Amino acid sequence: MRLYAPQWAAGLFYSSLLLSAAALSQDLAVAEFEAQQKWNDDQKEVWAVIVEWNRAFAENDPREYFRHIDDEITVITPGNPYRIEGIIHDRTEFEFALSNGSSTVGYFQMLQPLIRVYGDAAVVTYYSRGYYGADDGQTRYFKETNVLSRQSGVWKIVHIHLSG
Repeated sequence: MRLYAPQWAAGLFYSSLLLSAAALSQDLAVAEFEAQQKWNDDQKEVWAVIVEWNRAFAENDPREYFRHIDDEITVITPGNPYRIEGIIHDRTEFEFALSNGSSTVGYFQMLQPLIRVYGDAAVVTYYSRGYYGADDGQTRYFKETNVLSRQSGVWKIVHIHLSG
């Protein structure tokens, strides 16, 4: 089943349906958006993982962020000339970028999420925008795909692809 935020709601997403770090779980517009979705239980579970994971990202919280990541994660980002393989390398990159301030998140928003579940695998795509960097940061826009695998009843992120 194909589920998406309709194109006519794009303006709504840019105003009230944005997922912000400050009030991700309490945002009434987000709750209203979620209530309008005709997601099945698997899609709701996957969405909850993505929301929690991105909240941890926006709050610069590596401990919570990596709770949702599989040990064999692969990551492709526009800033790396190579694929990151494994949670150890991903965490090293993540924490280094936080320590030097280059990936400190001022705000983060997900737009137009699409969730597809195929048995014990799920693919989530969305657009994102956020403010990255310390005092000299900038707003950046990305397209993101997250692949999840259900392992012993728990959804884990096994692949991330981010493009500018």
